[in-house]
Amino acid sequence: MAAAPARAALPQTPLSSTAAAALLMDWHQLLAQYPAANDKVFIAVDVARQQLYFFRNGVLADTWPVSTASRGTGERDGSFETPLGVFEISGKIGAGLPAFAVLDRHGPTGGIARPVFTPDDPAANEMITTRILTLTGLEPGWNEGGDVDTRARHIYIHGTADLGQLGQPASKGCIQMAPGAVIRLFRAVQPGTIVLIILGPGTLETMPGDPPAIVADRDED
Repeated sequence: MAAAPARAALPQTPLSSTAAAALLMDWHQLLAQYPAANDKVFIAVDVARQQLYFFRNGVLADTWPVSTASRGTGERDGSFETPLGVFEISGKIGAGLPAFAVLDRHGPTGGIARPVFTPDDPAANEMITTRILTLTGLEPGWNEGGDVDTRARHIYIHGTADLGQLGQPASKGCIQMAPGAVIRLFRAVQPGTIVLIILGPGTLETMPGDPPAIVADRDED
């Protein structure tokens, strides 16, 4: 009987106290502009480090490796890129399901995925498993409305069976997490939780100040 493959170690990038403080300052700034239904918790997705940081009551409570889009960042429909900016969790799908349950945007499909620990498994990477946290963009013209609407693009935080890809860009736009991690996150958040997707701590000031103008510039490229 063949031995089971060893589980790959999931990488984590420590967040310095300075970077954590910068993210919390961003969060407090965003709360003034986007009053959140749940202002005790906050999620920051660091695309550069491929990490999700979860803050509770002003303290960094958890850090998990993620996979964002293999094509990089972008907001346009059909780009298969991960959008940047300010979002809120607008829905939760999959409560109580098994860890590797397969889902789509309507809910469970009845399938159960097989965890994959080696990279480059397209079938595993395309599956949505475990839980879904739907995202709604909060910046009109940048990640909300028209052909940049995050919710219409079905961009989620969700589980994946492709554990070998976590910690590096691999998705088609969503933020993928290990099943155990996304279950913990799912339990800890409610609709209205702010999610900041950035290129790294300290980059909030580089987010679009005038989204329609930036979208127009992209059209001319």
